[in-house]
Amino acid sequence: MLVAWLRNLLKLNYYWRIILWQAIKIVFYSTVGFSLTVVSLTYALLALQSFVRKRRRFKFPHRPLAPVEVEGHRLQIFNYGQRTYQDMLDEIDQAQETILLETFILKGDEVGRRFKRKLIEKAQQGVRVCIAFDGFGSLLMPLGFRRWPPEVEVSVFGPIHSYLNFLQIHTYIRNHRKILVIDGRTAYVGGMNIGREYARTWRDTHLRIDGVTAQEVALAFAGMWNKRNQKGDRRLRLPYKPLYEDSPSIYLHESRPSSVFGPVTIRGTYLQAFQNAQRYIKLTTPYFLPDHLMEKELLAALERGVRVDLIVPQKSNHSLVDLLARPVYNRLIKAGAQIWLYQHTVIHSKTATIDGCWSTIGSANLDGRSLINYEINIFIENETFAQRMEEMFDDDQINCCLASYNYFANPSLKQTLLEKMAYPLRPFI
Repeated sequence: MLVAWLRNLLKLNYYWRIILWQAIKIVFYSTVGFSLTVVSLTYALLALQSFVRKRRRFKFPHRPLAPVEVEGHRLQIFNYGQRTYQDMLDEIDQAQETILLETFILKGDEVGRRFKRKLIEKAQQGVRVCIAFDGFGSLLMPLGFRRWPPEVEVSVFGPIHSYLNFLQIHTYIRNHRKILVIDGRTAYVGGMNIGREYARTWRDTHLRIDGVTAQEVALAFAGMWNKRNQKGDRRLRLPYKPLYEDSPSIYLHESRPSSVFGPVTIRGTYLQAFQNAQRYIKLTTPYFLPDHLMEKELLAALERGVRVDLIVPQKSNHSLVDLLARPVYNRLIKAGAQIWLYQHTVIHSKTATIDGCWSTIGSANLDGRSLINYEINIFIENETFAQRMEEMFDDDQINCCLASYNYFANPSLKQTLLEKMAYPLRPFI
């Protein structure tokens, strides 16, 4: 095929060959230029966001929450990054067999270095240490920080090697999960990445699980790890078996970019909970762009008389999300929902509690990205745990202002035009 094409090309006269060659060069250099521009803007925006976050200094309301015992599990909610990191490092220090760490962002700052030093120390003591981080989420990780001793096993999900990666569809599917499992006995799941700005500046939520469900989290880690480490000693073979008969009160769900992953996903569990809600729904999310069906279920709940309270950042770290979310907020407020705007800093929690008995903490946002990313959430059906979640929600409301209908109802002409231009991107934001 290629030979025939070249022969036909040679048959063209000199004038047309020059035109064709110029056209090929224009297409090639335009593609390269566009890709380089995308990469450069990506790096610049990430660097700018990182710089702005480092300058933020704001103390938000938070208080330690008492642990809850649920069916042989001890569950501890963390609502402050620094306290969470210290607890994680203390548990890492006690590890005897395995440390499994998976995160979207691993910063090369002093917090990241503390984790790195401790992980290397445990690996050199003979503990198996497996670390997985996302190639895009950790794009700004310093090159020196990327180097680990051979005792530590490191896997990068979707590494970004060059601008050509941005021309591939699978580059836009990311591993957004945040997992830490120690010896299959203690697990951490939630929304916290690892870095200095998440220690004190952002309001986020993580859950510590002591009990048999920690093994389920370890198996979830192994499933992702083994997809990219199938050969030799790097394959992770855990001695745990899946709990096919899940605890009726504690269960784990994952989301993956596949329509054949299974009938139960994080989104499906949310939808079922919205359908079953009778009294109130309390949601916290940094990026609220629900699909049509999820928004429909929330509106249906409001029509049934269910109170819906939603906490979102007054200004998140993704301006495009804020832009596209305005019409959704407007429709929900018009239907009777209460939209609470978290002030002065980013609230990054991905949590919900419904009717004083159903709760969830995890990595999944209520947006289009979480439908195509890899995500993980823990679900708890327990009244005492729901009470802790409501205490945390009440604390967060102290730092919120209630959005009026007019706050979102009258966008400027510029904002309206930008919304219409950005709307086709909504399923991927």
